[in-house]
This record gives sequence, structure tokens and C-alpha cells, in this order.
Amino acid sequence: MSAHLLIVEDDSEMRDLLRKVLEKEGYDVSVAANGHEAAASLSRRPFDLVVTDILMPDDGGLELLRDIRNTQPRLPVIIITAFGDWGSYSRALELGAAAFISKPLKMAELIAAIQTALAGSGAGEAVVGA
Repeated sequence: MSAHLLIVEDDSEMRDLLRKVLEKEGYDVSVAANGHEAAASLSRRPFDLVVTDILMPDDGGLELLRDIRNTQPRLPVIIITAFGDWGSYSRALELGAAAFISKPLKMAELIAAIQTALAGSGAGEAVVGA
């Protein structure tokens, strides 16, 4: 059975691209446009991993990560961002992000980070493109 991923991205084109690429890799993918949709999805069914953009309207990726840590502390979360500032990076690691990846995304790096996180290797260790 393939891992079930939740992609949280406010940009519809990026969200669709991520979904298509990850489905092609064999993952079962659900999508959400913001933190509120993601929280609703997370309350309805279990996921194996979350990939979230950091800056989104309403709740952003760091807020979503914080909420996930409170309810599902072992769920791996990968943060992606076009704004890879040190403060956001360090906060994401403090909150236990499995990876922090800067845009423009290299799909091979994202897939590798997902595989590493799903394998259970060290939350907060896989930092790609920072």
C-alpha cells in the first residue's frame, strides 16, 4: 500500500504539479489550499506525511506544523518556501520539520526528502536547498 501524502499549497498550479509528480511516484495524494483545509483533512483521515508551503493566506505552514505537532507529534512534515530566511528555517526545525526546502523546487530533492522522512530518518536533519 502506498503512503498517503497531504500537499498544502495555496498556488493552484504548484499544488496540481506536486500532486501529479507525487502520484506518478506511486503516492496516494490529497491536496489542500491552506492550513484550514489541511486541518480539516487531517481530522478526517490519517496521513503518512505532509508537504506544506510556509506562506499561505490564513494559517501558514509554520502554524500548521505547530498544530500537527500538538495532535500528531510523529507525523513527518516537509516545509517548502520561496522565502528561505533563517528565522523561518530555525523555527521549522524547532517545531520538528522533517525537511525545509527552498523554491524553486527540484522534484528529485523533494522526492528524496519524502523518502527519507517516510523511512523515519531524523526529523530536523534533512535540509535541502537552504
